[in-house]
Amino acid sequence: MVQTIEEFVNRLQKDGVEAGREDGDKIRAEAQAQAQQRLAEAEKQAQQIIAQAQNESKMILARTDSELRLAARDTVLRLQEALSRGIQSVLSQAVQEKLDDGDFLGGLISDVVRQYATADASGGRAIVINVSEAARRRLLNGTIAALREDAAGSERIDLRGTLAEAGFTYQTADGTVEVTVDAVVDALSGIVGAELRERIAAAVGPGSEPQPKS
Repeated sequence: MVQTIEEFVNRLQKDGVEAGREDGDKIRAEAQAQAQQRLAEAEKQAQQIIAQAQNESKMILARTDSELRLAARDTVLRLQEALSRGIQSVLSQAVQEKLDDGDFLGGLISDVVRQYATADASGGRAIVINVSEAARRRLLNGTIAALREDAAGSERIDLRGTLAEAGFTYQTADGTVEVTVDAVVDALSGIVGAELRERIAAAVGPGSEPQPKS
């Protein structure tokens, strides 16, 4: 069949359009595939970033919780230490005032020493009482005079002004009775301190009581 020039041109145009359409479809399909692949990769990367962020967040929260617990423990320890120092200061002042009181000290010595005086005196031992020099001068005329009468012989009472602090020490046949500011404060601090620790532990909640420092 003989084609005219017009038909030949039309055929070329048609073939070109078809080829262009096929190429366009192919390019569009490839572009869509690449876009889907990149989208999938982006979603995967986003999920990895989210997972990493969540893990880091959990680690930060765990570390923060641990640090807060340690800070709370240290705070409770410092609170206990501060309160213990405060208690010792208050007790020291109160005990000092009482033991500096001549009448109170005299009565205390009389009560304590009389519990041992009979046995010590009957055993031939001198009753040795150590007080401060100021207290010794105050006690000579009253308390010691009464004790010497109870001890059946003034030579058995030996009052010495050698103590450097308020209070007294009394040497018995079995050892030494010490009633000084330090001794009384130590005894009272042990009682008050134990109750204080229990109250703080109850206030901060179960499992929050600080462990002793190693």
